[in-house]
Amino acid sequence: MSEPLLSFVSHGGHSLAILSHSNAEATRPPVVWIHGLTASLRFWEAAMYEEIRASRSWYSISLPLHYPSTYAGDISVDALSETLFAELVREAVDSVLPAGKFHLAGYSLGAFACLNYAAKHPGRVLSVISIGGFMTGRAKGLEGVLQFFSTGNLFRKALFHLAWWVMQQHIVFLKLATVFYARRWRQLFAYPELDPTLEHIFPDVSRHSIHGQRVLFRYLLNMDLMDEVAGITIPVLAIAGTRDPIIPFAHQRAYAERLPNGELLALDGVGHVSFAEAPDAFRGALLGWLARHDEGVTES
Repeated sequence: MSEPLLSFVSHGGHSLAILSHSNAEATRPPVVWIHGLTASLRFWEAAMYEEIRASRSWYSISLPLHYPSTYAGDISVDALSETLFAELVREAVDSVLPAGKFHLAGYSLGAFACLNYAAKHPGRVLSVISIGGFMTGRAKGLEGVLQFFSTGNLFRKALFHLAWWVMQQHIVFLKLATVFYARRWRQLFAYPELDPTLEHIFPDVSRHSIHGQRVLFRYLLNMDLMDEVAGITIPVLAIAGTRDPIIPFAHQRAYAERLPNGELLALDGVGHVSFAEAPDAFRGALLGWLARHDEGVTES
């Protein structure tokens, strides 16, 4: 296996980062991963399963407005759209995987990006894994508060800027923020890959444009893919915690039930960090799903 390669594609004013883990000995189709809001494309580095490293190539795509991705000019809410999100993912995937089929896996906003791509460009997608994903962008908990701060008067915007500025000052503040996403806190802090993951992403998180993040949080209030849910016919696994404080479980169950080929894994008592709060169940479900939906395709 070669060292990961960082590359960029440009589209619609955005320069989007992709991290490629190519495996010349891969025998199974690749997996494309998209991280969640406020994190970075290095989110998967420390925790990637050895089964995937050994048998597949895998790729991590950055969300727009998340360093090292950049935007040319002054971004506004009007410059974002579901179509643009899908096009950015398409450009990124095509740049590293110009042909062949692949799986898509995303966390939170990354899951929305995967579902959105599958709705608009399904031809090459074997399956989607939606981890704490959503079809509408109104969040609860900490992210809901930040959405509220991202709108309206100067005072609220200043609070958004302050909250982000504090989190960018030290990795300890980023780790404390994870508490607001979980429900099984003991399991979260016992998760061996928690600190390594934070160490991987913090250098990027500390360089995110706060203005860009505020625009993205504001845009999420308008985001709605429910009108396209019936058109997502490829297999989708929705992994949801029943006590998710960010994306309500009821919403995740509702969209999973409306997917023509959807399957819901409900993790009892788990919050928004299912891979850390219920690591064994999560790992087994994800690896089993990939094996079931490879469809006999091998990587050339």
